[in-house]
Parts: sequence; structure tokens; C-alpha cells
Amino acid sequence: MYTNDKVKSYAAEKASLLKEIKALKTELEDHQYSARKGESSSSIPQMNGPEMQLYEIQRQSDYERGEASKQIHDYKFKLQKAEQDIATLEGMVTRLETQVKRYKTDAERAEGVEDELKQEKRKLQKELREALTQIEELQNQNKHLTARLERIKQTRTALGIQ
Repeated sequence: MYTNDKVKSYAAEKASLLKEIKALKTELEDHQYSARKGESSSSIPQMNGPEMQLYEIQRQSDYERGEASKQIHDYKFKLQKAEQDIATLEGMVTRLETQVKRYKTDAERAEGVEDELKQEKRKLQKELREALTQIEELQNQNKHLTARLERIKQTRTALGIQ
């Protein structure tokens, strides 16, 4: 991961800077020891080249450690935020999958009901056609019987008059 590589490079840089600090401290102690042997009158050491370098290196090392710590904190915060987002999204996925299952079940049920309604409609249309056919047959039979009745009446009246 990019973050781990960066942390490792900071750690390696820190180790090399610590080695350099130790070497400079040793050099400074040697320098101060030889200065005490040669000159005991100076009780306050002056900051010369190596001391100034040591001070600058320590200051820079502290700054880089602070920056690395700040970046690590930022990355941890981003990681927590990302984990929260992932958990939220997983929850949404679960809810949506449940909804999809429910909608599929509802759709299948609706298709079954639709098929039943189509069958019922066909059955009712067939019954309607049969009923209309029967009505037409009965009307025709009624007309035929009415005509026959009229002829019988006419025959009776003709027989009754004669």
C-alpha cells in the first residue's frame, strides 16, 4: 500500500537521522572535551558549525516526525470514515436486496393473479357468448311460438265464425 511504503520510508529516514545525531553528539562531546582540556575558561559553549547542524537536524527531524504523525492521523481518520461508508453501503445493499426479493415475490404473485384473471375472463366471455346464443335461440323460439299461437287463434276464430 502507498501509506505503508511512506511510513516505512519515514521510519528508515528517522533511523538514519538518529544515527547521524548520535555521530554528531559524539563529535560534539569530543570537541567539548578537547576544548575543556585546552580552554577551561569558557563555561558556556558557543554554537559553532557542528552544533548548529545538530540543532538543525533535530529540529528538522522533529518537524518531519510531526508531519508523519499528522499524516498518519489523517489516514487513520480517512480509514475510519471509509469503513463507516462501507458499513453504510453494505446496509443499503442488504436493504435493497431485501426490497428486490420482496418485489420479485410480489411480481410473481401478481403474474399468477393475472393468469387467473385471464382464465376467469375467458371463462366469463365464453359463458356470455353461450348466454347470448341461448337468449337469441329463446327469442327465435318465442317468435316462432308467438306466430304459431296467432295462427291457432286465427284458426279458432275462423272455426268459431263458421
